[in-house]
Amino acid sequence: MTLNIIEAMNKAQTLLDEAGIELSQLEAGMLMAHLLDCPRHYLYTDRNRVLTHEEIKDYFEMVDKRVKGTPIHYIIGYREFMGLNFYVNENVLIPRPDTEVLVEYVISYGKNLSIGPLTILDIGTGSGAIAVSLAKYIDKAKVTAVDIHAGALLVAKKNAATHGVAHRIELVQGDLFTPLMDFKVKPKFDIIVSNPPYIPRDDIGGLEAQVKDFEPLQALDGGRDGLDFYRRLAKDAPAFLKDDGLWAVEVGYNQAHQVAAILKEQGSYNSIDFIKDLSGYNRVVVARTKGAMI
Repeated sequence: MTLNIIEAMNKAQTLLDEAGIELSQLEAGMLMAHLLDCPRHYLYTDRNRVLTHEEIKDYFEMVDKRVKGTPIHYIIGYREFMGLNFYVNENVLIPRPDTEVLVEYVISYGKNLSIGPLTILDIGTGSGAIAVSLAKYIDKAKVTAVDIHAGALLVAKKNAATHGVAHRIELVQGDLFTPLMDFKVKPKFDIIVSNPPYIPRDDIGGLEAQVKDFEPLQALDGGRDGLDFYRRLAKDAPAFLKDDGLWAVEVGYNQAHQVAAILKEQGSYNSIDFIKDLSGYNRVVVARTKGAMI
């Protein structure tokens, strides 16, 4: 079989369409650009280039994986986030645009603080998208990034090195705050940030197949009501936050008021506020440890 670039992409688009992939044309192009290691505009300026038999084989193997539900970002090996390309694999949740709302807020907040260095704790770092972005865009930031999974930390380590911030990120393995309790001196941070698992357990079965069947379950499962990790973060964070420190988390589209109630009940926070995403949902909950100016 002989195919040029555009013929192969057209055939791939048909297969992706038949599989119910909504962005079939875009994804056919993404896979081809990954195969040829080229920018996507090249696919159209050199559309008549004839592919080798090996290239055709490799391309349609990727298309077949996508047809069977594998997320395209696992196939091509990266996802863009905050203008940076992050390596991803099956050990980490694929970064979402919603999380940029959290990162952008923390960047703005951190840059407006006159202190330096700025110490930040990222709980559940996964791919390191939050930690690396904060270190990249806040020159004075020193980030401690915690994750329970060694595989996730290897991904975060690679991303930190790729973006030149490995010297300002300390990667720690463990469950939430637990590993920090083993430090000789209990660390105190200016900011604690997290995008924890927040999908209610019974709702996971209703997620898209490419999410529930391929992305790590522990990065999705927030317990019976989706709020388990917020309770733990609210309870334990004050011991690791400086006076007037910032607590900032991403939440599900309908969870902000519930998380605010958890903070109020815990009693160590004030200045509780919500940050909206581009769809108008309260996507981020922020608070300050007591002693902050209201």
